[in-house]
Amino acid sequence: DWSNPCKHIAAVYYLLGEEFDRNPFLIFKLRGMDREELTGLIGNSVGRKTKIKRSKVTSESGNEPEPTPPPEPLQAEPEVFWGKDIVQDNILGQVLIPQLPAVLVRRLGNFPFWRSEENFLEIMQSIYSTVSSQGLEVFLGERSSKRDG
Repeated sequence: DWSNPCKHIAAVYYLLGEEFDRNPFLIFKLRGMDREELTGLIGNSVGRKTKIKRSKVTSESGNEPEPTPPPEPLQAEPEVFWGKDIVQDNILGQVLIPQLPAVLVRRLGNFPFWRSEENFLEIMQSIYSTVSSQGLEVFLGERSSKRDG
């Protein structure tokens, strides 16, 4: 089958899509994070406390229903909303250019449908070497991501 993606890979994609529809947290589990850890990271414990407070329907005397408090406006600042700093200064760690360019491409091997006279892997290695340094400059803010034109 010469179509891209082939019918076998398309079937796998459909099956994965069905599983993600059934359990959206599966994608996080595949990346090594369970549901409780994820909800803990996004500050779900604050939401649980709010739900418990509002679930009291009757007053302390037990006679009349307690009036529902008006909804509180959402906080505009993400740190206040989530109850903690959401982005740490060192979240990405040290960012370096790989010592060996195009490692993943070389690991996959030569592209079987390459029509050029030049070697595919050599071209990709050259491209990766060039864009890695440019990408690092953009990331560090030393260069604009848009070309002047």
